[in-house]
Amino acid sequence: MAGTGSIDLAIIILADGVRPDVLRTLAGAGELPCISRAFFSEGYPHEGVTVLPSVSSIAYIPMLTGQYPGTANVPGLRWVDKVDFTRRKLFLQGHRSYIAPSQMRLDGDLSPDLETLFELNPESLAVRSDVRRGLLHGASIVSNLSFMPCMFFAHYLRRGDFVDHLVMSQAISWLAKTHDRSPRFLFLPLVDVDKVSHRYGPAHRRTIESYRRVDRVFGRLADHLREQRLWTRTHIILTSDHGHTDTKQHLDMSGLLSELGYSVFEHPNVYRRGADAAVMISGNSFGNIYLSSGGRWEAPLTSEELEGEHSKVLAAISQRDEVEWCAYRERNRGIKILARNGEALLDLEDGHYTYGFNGSDPLRLGLRHNRVKRAHALAKTVETAFPDALEQLWHLFQSQRTGDIAVTAKPGYDLRGWREFPEHRSSHGALCREHMAVPILSNLPLTGLPDGGIRTADLFPTVAEGLGLSPAKPHFGHSLL
Repeated sequence: MAGTGSIDLAIIILADGVRPDVLRTLAGAGELPCISRAFFSEGYPHEGVTVLPSVSSIAYIPMLTGQYPGTANVPGLRWVDKVDFTRRKLFLQGHRSYIAPSQMRLDGDLSPDLETLFELNPESLAVRSDVRRGLLHGASIVSNLSFMPCMFFAHYLRRGDFVDHLVMSQAISWLAKTHDRSPRFLFLPLVDVDKVSHRYGPAHRRTIESYRRVDRVFGRLADHLREQRLWTRTHIILTSDHGHTDTKQHLDMSGLLSELGYSVFEHPNVYRRGADAAVMISGNSFGNIYLSSGGRWEAPLTSEELEGEHSKVLAAISQRDEVEWCAYRERNRGIKILARNGEALLDLEDGHYTYGFNGSDPLRLGLRHNRVKRAHALAKTVETAFPDALEQLWHLFQSQRTGDIAVTAKPGYDLRGWREFPEHRSSHGALCREHMAVPILSNLPLTGLPDGGIRTADLFPTVAEGLGLSPAKPHFGHSLL
């Protein structure tokens, strides 16, 4: 049984884009023998929820820090900081897209008010992690910069098994070389399922085959740990950062704003000047939209400016068939959620979320009461169409870098237009169940499971407690041990 300081090694294997329902079905059918043995036959399979936006790189943050993207001040794969946006002297000033070289800036963009597992435990190792803050020199075996050619080919070939094999080979090699001075924590992201899902869809036969390849890659690590008699003193957690849904149609959000008369700043066109709107898409199903007010970019806008000066934007977005809902800051406090047939207001008062709506409930939460204790927010929403909606939306808007409007696409659609090549046939990033549900598989028992469900932010204190470490900075996770 895992407990405080009871293990020698903790490993988080992040299988990017893996859906828990697909994983469970394949394991039950005997098609994932290594994962089945470790986590279903001899281990402890669970499910949890990731974060909003449910997108790669950004969804690593809760596992490694216990923070949400909003509280970490990194509210998406792409974002704008309105305070710095018009002051820029360099092209990366005031905005980000964590694609290619600019992903190396993620560590510096994280809030200083958090700590990573790498900082907490200097004896850590990561292979191809986008979050590396606190890793000692040489402890990130393959830096993202040297990995870029591999990721480039994985993107355009739409398969990442060769990347995953390299990740696992490097990890096993490091463990073998440092037998007398082994790292205590390993973070190993695997990309194959995500790459293939985007190309073919989450249920395509080629995507199913990528799950089998992940099983074989994991099997190599499991065999090594058993051969070295490390298995019983190692806590392995296999999880994911998001799920996937099929994408049949694309809504060009930048094009929509252009049709409304806005001059739009977006990636990769970072040279545009004089823009009065910016569109930053993450995972293709989530977007941060930023608007100037009176020609000025100074601070996030609230309902006062949005429902006045920019009312046509709210109307155009909320009435689109492709859009699930959009959210923005209320003038006084709180968050307004707007959909075609209804609107809602979310607030946090005295440790309780308050939630009321007019018309149809945009989040379809089915709450019996409009006041929910914060500690019960996940339990009250985990079985709904938008699990953990109250907690995720509230914390997303704690960042000044979050858009004036946050928008999510319905399953079957995304928000990215013609610039996406190769064309995505599967997307993620939204708050819907299919994107938020992730596996939480453990080879050791998790005796501290809460009644209301698991968040990926809970992995941070779980790993820390197992290694006998005490986080010094605030976080939102709860140990599962």
